[in-house]
Amino acid sequence: MPMYDYTCTCGITFERRVPSWSSPAPPCPACGTTTRRRPPSPAMHGRAAPPPDLSATPKSWEGLNNGDRDTITHWRRAAETRRDFESRHPEHRTRKEAIAAHEGHFERNPLTYRELAARAATTGNANEAAREATRARKTGSEQV
Repeated sequence: MPMYDYTCTCGITFERRVPSWSSPAPPCPACGTTTRRRPPSPAMHGRAAPPPDLSATPKSWEGLNNGDRDTITHWRRAAETRRDFESRHPEHRTRKEAIAAHEGHFERNPLTYRELAARAATTGNANEAAREATRARKTGSEQV
């Protein structure tokens, strides 16, 4: 038997199992007057979550299980799902910036061209700005 939601004019809402949709509405359990069927509540099973961020995708051959076809297919589909999600919900779009350096001291925190330009704005010299960024990464002072 399906379960339906009912409401009464006295303000009571309740659920009741009835034989079918065409069955008459049951009386209110509080006051006994006739009730009316409410639109059903949506069923929430599982949990809604956005697809994994593109930064979660593997960056190495080992991360792809040494080129395992199923692993590659899984991550390709996950990336396509994320791109589709971001096109429908631009507020979740992953910020992408051009990377100037990503090795050595910049491995965990890449040097972006935006940061390089900001550092070079004071001196006008990109090489000096890159050296300054390297020193900042070495000492842990990440100020631009």
